[in-house]
Amino acid sequence: MRVLVVASPGTGHVFPLVPVSWALRSEGHDVLVASAGDGVQRAASAGLTAVDVAPGVDMYEVFQSVGRTTGGWAPHLSPAATWERAVQLFTRVSELMLAGTERVAKRWRPDVVVYGEFQAAGAVVAARLGIPAVEHGIGLVGDGAACVAEIWPRLAVAPAVDPTAIIRMAPPSLGPEPAAGRWIMRPVPYNGGAVVPEELLDPPTRPRVLITMGTVAPRLGGMGMVRDLVDSVSAEPLEILVALGSDPTELGPLPQSVRAYRWLPLTAALPSCSVVIHHGGAGTTLSALAAGVPQVVVPQGADQFLNAATVSKRGCGMTADQAPAAIRDSLRRALSGEFDQAAREVHDEIALLPSPAVIAAQLAEHLPNRGDALEGRHR
Repeated sequence: MRVLVVASPGTGHVFPLVPVSWALRSEGHDVLVASAGDGVQRAASAGLTAVDVAPGVDMYEVFQSVGRTTGGWAPHLSPAATWERAVQLFTRVSELMLAGTERVAKRWRPDVVVYGEFQAAGAVVAARLGIPAVEHGIGLVGDGAACVAEIWPRLAVAPAVDPTAIIRMAPPSLGPEPAAGRWIMRPVPYNGGAVVPEELLDPPTRPRVLITMGTVAPRLGGMGMVRDLVDSVSAEPLEILVALGSDPTELGPLPQSVRAYRWLPLTAALPSCSVVIHHGGAGTTLSALAAGVPQVVVPQGADQFLNAATVSKRGCGMTADQAPAAIRDSLRRALSGEFDQAAREVHDEIALLPSPAVIAAQLAEHLPNRGDALEGRHR
């Protein structure tokens, strides 16, 4: 079976699709990732074959341009306003990827298209070519299909076509009751590879706290926000790890208790951490939930406020603003054990969900006749 995976550019949109992609590869299926911008390199670095369907397009400039047009992602925005801005952003991203995705699909002739939940180009191309499509969720919020349904009429004249299935990663206790056609998959976080220092394997002698603001927020807003978080808690009796996604020297001189890394896979760091302080990105939030680590969430924009509210409501952590006193108070509450039980409960809940391998097998079984009928075509 040939599977075309269509991912919006950006770490947070490519990484969630890697586990299923590799589960399919491990079962002998052919997988090709169609993306753009840094999404192409992220897919390639995960060991997947990728193609750039919008060469020469600077996706960070697209993000900034749409942000300027819509007024940005200010914290005071209502959920409705935040949603509409997300729809506008990913409409533009999908527009830029549409022609290239269709061109690749016609050349490669996939049996099924798997597309990220904000990536309407994959959905539209699958419908145009009569190929079954599966939507893959990337976060906690929503029950799937809503964003693509809104983007669709802005991209295509033909009526929207529902996906064959929707893969969700939100644990049941954190998300809405799944509707028919929704497959809930265990989040198995993929954070990229890296060479980690041997001392990271040592158990901490003091509470170990991880700080990360993801890859997008520091690039758009500068490293000052990360430095402010470090300064807020560096005087506490802690061991602090900072996952940056860029050159650690940009933070300037750091206290002895702080170690900063250009790239630190969260899956390598979280198991030994007592708390994680982060921006509320979907990938980081799910990584912390899967590891059972209490969270202090300092949201900056997009879906981060909703993710923070979801974590707080479930009792796995709390939301804080960027004021140093608020960060310290939130961290002390998290270290007190206040959120430990709920974090463990969600960790255990996640561990019982179907793995990516199970979902990959389910996907292959869902299209048994099509794969057999097209076998000769691909020889």
